[in-house]
Amino acid sequence: MWFASIKEVGSMIEQALVGIINILFFALIGESISTFALIIAIVIMLSKE
Repeated sequence: MWFASIKEVGSMIEQALVGIINILFFALIGESISTFALIIAIVIMLSKE
């Protein structure tokens, strides 16, 4: 049977964690952008009244 060495397992875990962190980071940026856009739209709508 073939078993992954400790270094390979650590490398795979590290790659998975980096991928998860990247996804969360870009999701946070996207959510922040959409939130600011909504706030600006609400302010514009309220200022027209």
